[in-house]
Amino acid sequence: MACKNISLEIDTCDRLKSSRRPSESFSEIVCRITLPLPPAKTIAADLKRVVGSGKFARGIDWPAVKRIDSSRSRSRGTRTAV
Repeated sequence: MACKNISLEIDTCDRLKSSRRPSESFSEIVCRITLPLPPAKTIAADLKRVVGSGKFARGIDWPAVKRIDSSRSRSRGTRTAV
């Protein structure tokens, strides 16, 4: 398997060492502690399920969001170019 050298700050390297299991390589640690992204189809299905449940964004003060958003749009329009 091909290898690649990377540079880590000392405190980061110490954290990596502290999470090392007996006889585990640094490559194995990185593979263990980093999670692969799920396929896009899975993400889309999960989002559709959550939105369809009727619980998505419950409790958000939508009028306040709209006020904030509209005030941000106005302020962007009044800014002068530098």
